[in-house]
Amino acid sequence: MHGDAAEPVSLGDAMAAAEVSRREGRKNPAIAAGLSLLFNGLGQAYNGQFVRGVLVLLGSLFGLFLMIVPGVAIWVWGVYDAYRTAKGMNEGLVPYRETSPLAIVAFVVVWAVTIFVLSAASAMLLVEMGLQGMM
Repeated sequence: MHGDAAEPVSLGDAMAAAEVSRREGRKNPAIAAGLSLLFNGLGQAYNGQFVRGVLVLLGSLFGLFLMIVPGVAIWVWGVYDAYRTAKGMNEGLVPYRETSPLAIVAFVVVWAVTIFVLSAASAMLLVEMGLQGMM
């Protein structure tokens, strides 16, 4: 298991890893898992599965909205899935997909916009509930 543990990574590390991955045709499972831990779904984007990453993001946020446990479960599954997929690509069990640094940046933008929109909607809902209580 040496070297397989998830470790924190930065966006710069992700972009550098994406470039190395592209040149070598290999994925780093620890980077994939670390990215998914940092931003749910980003590990899938690193693995070249942008849509799957967005689905993990939306699924975990929806699960957190319903109850905390489903959201956390989806997030943890996303970390595992990113790790497993990267490892499978290296072993030839999963078709290799290019990692686009632009896709990583785009995913972070989608993630930030989604969080902003949900925060704004929550704030508006709280204000509306407050106004209803005052009347």
